[in-house]
Amino acid sequence: MLKTADAVVVGGGILGASTAHFLAKRGFGKVALLEKRTLSAVSTGHSAAVIRTFYSNALTIRLALRALEMFGHDRDELGGDCRFRKTGYLCLLSEHTAASGRQVLQAERAQGVEVKDLSGEEVQKLIPPIDLKGLVGGVYEPNSGYADPVRTTRNLVEKAKEWGLEAYEGVGATGIRLKEGRVVGVDTEQGTIDTRVVVNAAGPWGRHVGLGIGLNTSLRWSRESDIVLKKPAGLGPFPVTSDPNLRIYLRPEGEDEVLAGLSFPKEVEPLDIENYDPQMDAVTRKRIEDGIFERIPILRGAAYVRGWASVYTITDDWHPLVGPEPGMEGYYACFGGSGHSFKLGPPIGESLSAVIAGETPKLDLRALRPSRFVEGEIFTSAWGGGNRG
Repeated sequence: MLKTADAVVVGGGILGASTAHFLAKRGFGKVALLEKRTLSAVSTGHSAAVIRTFYSNALTIRLALRALEMFGHDRDELGGDCRFRKTGYLCLLSEHTAASGRQVLQAERAQGVEVKDLSGEEVQKLIPPIDLKGLVGGVYEPNSGYADPVRTTRNLVEKAKEWGLEAYEGVGATGIRLKEGRVVGVDTEQGTIDTRVVVNAAGPWGRHVGLGIGLNTSLRWSRESDIVLKKPAGLGPFPVTSDPNLRIYLRPEGEDEVLAGLSFPKEVEPLDIENYDPQMDAVTRKRIEDGIFERIPILRGAAYVRGWASVYTITDDWHPLVGPEPGMEGYYACFGGSGHSFKLGPPIGESLSAVIAGETPKLDLRALRPSRFVEGEIFTSAWGGGNRG
């Protein structure tokens, strides 16, 4: 194991892998990535991995738009084939949700996103078996889609090894060393690495890592679940689809399956990140199935394939914490994705690496700084709080 490094990234999910990738690509020096389990072991690996720009904040839209560009050129931008599938993204609207949805549409158009306001008839052309009951139309992004979260994360890390990244799976960080307000090292399960830069990308454990140096970050954790069904013969190609009216989403999973879960506006389901059941339970499965069966009745006959539960790490305004902490030179936060980390991870890692290197980032991330809460600058949402940009 390295004894010294120019930067140590703690956490091997999408945010950590992206930051380490772009630090190494910039030639920052010796970069080490520490992951206590395996790459993408928890939240990232269980992500639905939807790549869409459906947000109501300018920065989040710009990050997501950059993500679409990166996934569209994944071999050059992300280290390899991430199995990005451009299916389109559709948010279904009722009279109750139309105002919020069209606020998002206008915010997207203001940032140059190609997005369409669809009628009910146009929605049915995209998904012929859909039941339009209660719907007035939808917002459609033709260039959006989904990717493979595990493959993406590993691509980022493996490619960065060519530029000198040292990645340690099965090696956790046990503490950060500070001296006179500056980072001087990271303690690990296999010894200490002397370094002047540490990136806390520990995902659900980001608060725990920060507590060791006196940072008491406000976070919540929610149990998040998905199921996979066999795709029925009568369901042709369809876009990633969110239904805030029934609070479900679904997307293709390859050619023969359908992935589905509970969607916004969804209640937080608190859990203990050290002791939770990663298996799908009967109650949650029924909640998901009830919604998707109501919206697309042909799915009622679809065979159940598998299901799982994982973790969202949620900040007070449902946006990630990214950037330095005042008075801690060399420390950078990069966690708290609140369900957005996979799509936003690569562009966040790209711009944060520039900040760490003292260069001008492609996108200005200052609005995501951890100190924004005490400074009174928080993100709001067209959906009125509780998730989703």
